[in-house]
Amino acid sequence: ALLLASPLEFSQAEDPVKLKEVRLTDDGRLKRDPVFQPDGEHLVYGVDVSTDLIKLLRLNLETNESAPLHSDAPRSELEPSFSANGRYHAYSQNTGNLSLKLVIRDDKEQKNAELVPKGRGGMRSPAFSPDSTLVAYCFAETGPQHIFLVNPQAKEKRQLTSGRGINNWPTFTPDGERVVFSSSREGDFEVYSINLAGEDLRRLTESPRQDIRPRVSPDGTRIVFASSRNGDQEIYMMDLDGSNLTRLTQNPERDDYPSWNVDGSKVVYVSERRGRFDLYLVDVPR
Repeated sequence: ALLLASPLEFSQAEDPVKLKEVRLTDDGRLKRDPVFQPDGEHLVYGVDVSTDLIKLLRLNLETNESAPLHSDAPRSELEPSFSANGRYHAYSQNTGNLSLKLVIRDDKEQKNAELVPKGRGGMRSPAFSPDSTLVAYCFAETGPQHIFLVNPQAKEKRQLTSGRGINNWPTFTPDGERVVFSSSREGDFEVYSINLAGEDLRRLTESPRQDIRPRVSPDGTRIVFASSRNGDQEIYMMDLDGSNLTRLTQNPERDDYPSWNVDGSKVVYVSERRGRFDLYLVDVPR
């Protein structure tokens, strides 16, 4: 059954909090999917290096220098994810003809496990469970796009979500018991959570526009997400149950792709400023 938080718990959060902001890049190229590596010292993100090629870059936060994550990548790669134990990383890779495969890289054994779609479409938005034993991803296998779970060897697949609408951007709670995601099952995209048995679905947001790309904080108490609820797209934060909504950004252009640092004290995101796209890092209120 779907649980919906009380309407009293949904705040419009019209006025953003004032946050300390640091710009991490200044090249202005289109960027996406920033995520911290488990060491907390590096940030991996996608950048459009040409009209038909997206590369994953690894930013050293101490030296502020970026280098390709995969120097020999022949095709576009996007949506990186890293396991907490440091052994695996996953990403989506373009295979041509509007198709994406899921790659799960075992960095210890130096080998890949892959899920390759048949025909067009593809696997999106990989995310590791806290114990590094599961990878969630999204795929329209037989109808609407749903969330699936596999092990790091890309085996033992099972479907997590069901019903109508597009389901995307899974993120695990730190106890490994629930997955938070966005879904258009009730019209526009809202944020939901579900347990690993595919039960106890809870709706966490209520807005007439899109709430997308949620990320659960490392301590499991908060969620950041992007939303166009107030017109342009901004970054918001709320408690795990959908209460205490806080607006983190206020810019005339798009803010998107929020992600936590490893201790949950900061959020990185992509911000468009005068048509240029760069990574920004902000301290978030406790």
